[in-house]
Amino acid sequence: MKSSLLAAGLSALVLVSACSGGAHPRAAATHGATTSPVRNPTSPDRLPDPVRTPVPVGSKTLYAGSGHGAGGVTLPASAGKASSITVMWTCAGTSGFDITAAGKSLAGSHCGDASGAFAAEIPHAHIHELAWKFSAADSVIWRIVVTQPPES
Repeated sequence: MKSSLLAAGLSALVLVSACSGGAHPRAAATHGATTSPVRNPTSPDRLPDPVRTPVPVGSKTLYAGSGHGAGGVTLPASAGKASSITVMWTCAGTSGFDITAAGKSLAGSHCGDASGAFAAEIPHAHIHELAWKFSAADSVIWRIVVTQPPES
């Protein structure tokens, strides 16, 4: 059941390596028209929503935020008990955006003009640390949403 929900919720995903030539292997990118395409946005609030496909019914949003350069979040304790967590982000800038926990890479991508939305499923085995850091150059702007799938 978990894999069918994941397949339904992320059916439009394409591997980032096919889209941009080199991102973390667990990251995927969705491409498609947005309601108002924004090219080279100048602030995080002008970035397109990284959630391009509906999240499965019953999912919980653990964090939604935006910023530029380095940042971070401490996820709630429920995240450590989840079978997996889905991270979706979009970013703009000439370098990349990386998500780490306890010094280990969880996901990441190149940024560009914010035309791609990226997603990664972080399995329970990789959710040991709830304090996540976002690494990016000061010139990179980003929006991120972290969701927990419904309990099965």
